[in-house]
Amino acid sequence: MKSTRRSIQSAFGFSIVEMIAVVAIIAILIGLLVPALSQVQKMAATVSQKAQFSSISMGLEGFREDMGDYPDSRVTSSIDYQGAQKLAEAMIGMDGFGFHPNSRFRSDGTDAYGEPLYRPFIDLPYIHPTYPDWTLEKNIASRKGPYLELDTANAVKLKSIYPSGTDPLLGDTFILADKFKTVKNIVTGKKTGMPILYYKADTIKTGHSVPALAKNRSTYSYRDNEAYITLSPPFDSSSAHDMTAAIFYAETANPNFTERPHNSESFILLSAGPDGFYGTADDVYNFEKDK
Repeated sequence: MKSTRRSIQSAFGFSIVEMIAVVAIIAILIGLLVPALSQVQKMAATVSQKAQFSSISMGLEGFREDMGDYPDSRVTSSIDYQGAQKLAEAMIGMDGFGFHPNSRFRSDGTDAYGEPLYRPFIDLPYIHPTYPDWTLEKNIASRKGPYLELDTANAVKLKSIYPSGTDPLLGDTFILADKFKTVKNIVTGKKTGMPILYYKADTIKTGHSVPALAKNRSTYSYRDNEAYITLSPPFDSSSAHDMTAAIFYAETANPNFTERPHNSESFILLSAGPDGFYGTADDVYNFEKDK
């Protein structure tokens, strides 16, 4: 028996004890590498997210140059939709052909006369009651943008990521999805991201807190995207977002100035981060969060 064991050891160069030790070391290394690889993937996605924010920021600057200001994000009436949808319309329009300057950011895509600006092309020819010479060509020629390349905008329809019957956001509209693939697209079956939330600064107002919001004097309004935060995440209907008004104002506050936010003269973009929940530690903003 001893000679047999020696023959096996001589043939393979390792004893059984040594082989077990090697297997154990490999298992330990795998245990160390898998979390590290996951962390690297998250870091890569965060870098990609910040690059997307940079592209959107450039698009918003182009919009401001053409239209005189950044797109509004405030919800003021029952036919308004949320800031994230207004961002998507400003960047690509409601149909991918660009933003119509007569838009009032309504969920139904109509102008001040209640007439559609982004009418489905299948319905044409169409005679506008206020502008009889309206044509598809003139409509498209009057558009601004698109300010983002459609293939890289990451634009998805709300109804393709939120289950039927849970969407209070009005209208068959787009949002720009973030780079963290936390949601299954109901239409394509592919993974996509959560809506990028957009808040425009009201530079006339000087507060940045829950009391300032209550008095309507906050530079940023938490309510601009509140419907997304009120909804359960589309990938987990049994859970809720952690974001509250208090968390939003704390996370976006500029620590060097009392009652002043980051980006106080422009806008805030917010991604829910790798976990898909707004209001958690891994949220990504278009500014560097204070450590």
